Amino acid sequence: MSAQSEQTIGTTLGEALRARREESGLSLRAAAERAGMSPAHLSEVERGIKEPSFGALSKIADAIGVGAGEVFLDLAIALGAAPPRPARRPLGFSPDPVDEIEWAAGRLHQDDLRAFAAFGAFLASQNPTNDQGVTTA
Repeated sequence: MSAQSEQTIGTTLGEALRARREESGLSLRAAAERAGMSPAHLSEVERGIKEPSFGALSKIADAIGVGAGEVFLDLAIALGAAPPRPARRPLGFSPDPVDEIEWAAGRLHQDDLRAFAAFGAFLASQNPTNDQGVTTA
């Protein structure tokens, strides 16, 4: 592998991490704190200057609310090894609400996911439906 392609991979990985962090609404400082690293180090990773270890990459992915596999898939797509994903609609505009819930749940930390599930259960209990999905209250 050439030095140029190594640099491209590092830069592309950093861009994918930055895009995911920004998508999650986290500042560089907040994400770095969650990942247990300095904002300067995370910034260098996002700019492709530093290469994270697999452990550090896993911590960064967890900090921004995605799995490491999602980061690798983003990298694969950006490098042309996988087809691009369809563009996401803004939250609340999906034609399938189940897709919207799965998308949101896949980006939450464990504690936030528990709160999300509890709130969903609360809403469901307030608006009971029959077996055909029709509201009965």
